[in-house]
Amino acid sequence: MKKQILQISGASLLAFSCVLAGCSKADDVSLEDATEVALDDSNNTTETASNIDAKEQDGEYVVQFNVDNGQYTYTLGKDGIIRDCVFDRDQGTSTAHAPAEQQPAAPVENTNEQQPKEAENPTEEGVVSEQDAVNAALANAGLEEADVSELSVKLNKKKTEYTVEFVYGDARNQVTVNAETGEVISSIFI
Repeated sequence: MKKQILQISGASLLAFSCVLAGCSKADDVSLEDATEVALDDSNNTTETASNIDAKEQDGEYVVQFNVDNGQYTYTLGKDGIIRDCVFDRDQGTSTAHAPAEQQPAAPVENTNEQQPKEAENPTEEGVVSEQDAVNAALANAGLEEADVSELSVKLNKKKTEYTVEFVYGDARNQVTVNAETGEVISSIFI
């Protein structure tokens, strides 16, 4: 009898919580959550960003906002995953989450003293260059090489990922870039 009461209570509790939660897909995020993801990815807050415009468009979320040196436009899926990010600097240049070969090339400080010139060329067939990895990492952060210091880039032993590290302001950033596609996999502060 006690076991039956517990089962009925558990089922009632589950049904009640479903009613309170709206029985919606747990994977979908709200427009407010998508806005927070975009601000967080760009290292901004509602205090440092202005003209924040977030809307649902074509089954995705589009979040736009201004910062001191330009404007971000993020496209996020309903699952909260960033699909695209474009940063337009006030000077009219643009950086985007795009394949690395579309990013402008600039010199890299190579931390591997034995191979100083290989930063400009692909290291293997099917692997993007160190410079392309740096460009993708900086574009992900909405920065250019002139904006950062202590820039380093390393290809892992399996030749599948680059680790790009740099300092911007007082924050050290570590970005992982897919060595085959040049796309950013992750970006963290260390």
